[in-house]
Amino acid sequence: MMKSIKFYTLVISALTIMAVTAKGQDVYKLQPQNSKLTVEGTSTVHDWEVKATEFNAETSLKVDQNNVSQVSNVQFTTTAESLESGKNLMDKKIQEALKSKKHPEIKFSLKENEVINGEKATISGMLTIAGKTKEVDVEVDFDTQNPQSLGVKGQVPLKMSDFNIEQPTAMMGTIKTGDEVLVKFDLKFQRSNEEFSRK
Repeated sequence: MMKSIKFYTLVISALTIMAVTAKGQDVYKLQPQNSKLTVEGTSTVHDWEVKATEFNAETSLKVDQNNVSQVSNVQFTTTAESLESGKNLMDKKIQEALKSKKHPEIKFSLKENEVINGEKATISGMLTIAGKTKEVDVEVDFDTQNPQSLGVKGQVPLKMSDFNIEQPTAMMGTIKTGDEVLVKFDLKFQRSNEEFSRK
């Protein structure tokens, strides 16, 4: 009986802590039509860029006097096949490099709650590409002038080799992409009355 009471007390305490942590935070859901994400890279011939044509995201955060003070949840997903350059051959090479058939999703999630002071921040999260997950730091700028919407701009430099991705080549290997790429994003969110959804 005593063990049951202790377990019950523990559960109630945990739920109370979660409720307090979430208090005052708002959920924002992505507006894909007003958002964009690109990946920029280099090659032995010329620089290149691909755009994500489909992606989704949502975040839970607290805003105090037009400044983000805490971020508690972030989820971002896209698919490897949604990355397009406008050139069929290059797109095919990218899909092969990203192992899109075996690992179709690219995902990012916040590692832990982030306390923030101001409009700029660096947040840490877990990024999964081609089936490989790695912790990355992301530089972000927040736009919170409108209480019903949220703007998030930022960029993160990555190395293909960190995710076991072989650099795409063409023309019998005479053309080769660089290992380093730069992911840039400009995301627009709308405040939601729904609870944050974990997937």
